[in-house]
Amino acid sequence: MQSLTDRQWGGLLIVAGFALVLNPFVVGALDLGDPDSYTYEPKEVTFYDNGTYGAPIGVDEIDPRVACLGYPLSRSCALERAVHADGGITSDAYPLAVVRYGRYYYVHVWGEGFFDTEAEELANGTVEYGLEPVEQSRVLDSIAVSSDDASRGVRRALETGQFRTSDPLDDADELVAHDGSYYVVTEVASRTTTGERRDIVIALQWVAGIAGALLVLRGQRRRVAAGG
Repeated sequence: MQSLTDRQWGGLLIVAGFALVLNPFVVGALDLGDPDSYTYEPKEVTFYDNGTYGAPIGVDEIDPRVACLGYPLSRSCALERAVHADGGITSDAYPLAVVRYGRYYYVHVWGEGFFDTEAEELANGTVEYGLEPVEQSRVLDSIAVSSDDASRGVRRALETGQFRTSDPLDDADELVAHDGSYYVVTEVASRTTTGERRDIVIALQWVAGIAGALLVLRGQRRRVAAGG
């Protein structure tokens, strides 16, 4: 009878231990000890042959690798629109390396389509800068990441419609190709904690997780010792 009681106690300890280790308030979206929460959802972006596109409300920057591909009017976007309107510019204000290696690869002009940035240093030391039209399919193939190559969080958002995590997604707000369409997985809600309260929460969560792991080990040892 005593042996049966030991097995029961071992089983109870294991259940209690796993309850502590796997408690969602402890692991918080699979990240142990972090009370922060970020919610991401996929937003479909449709590109049209007339050089325009459609994106739902909440999607600002569609992809940072294309200037003007989004709703906020940045300084770089204003500059590129001016370059397109003037048919190119010649300047000695920036060296060729600065012009060629910006943070974006292409430019989108509403109603005109996509353009590649072109720069050439002239004999007098000035730089001639302009935009050359490029096929939409080529640009999208270049910047859009296949969902198979995206992070687990982005794939989960695309497959289930939502993904929650305690850490920001590094590849959010980038164009993703999925099932023949294009999406941007973007943050729709977040909750963060700071200061002493957050430190206390994290400490308590780690203690609970470690205690749960110890209970699992102790329960398993009791079951083994009891022959179960």
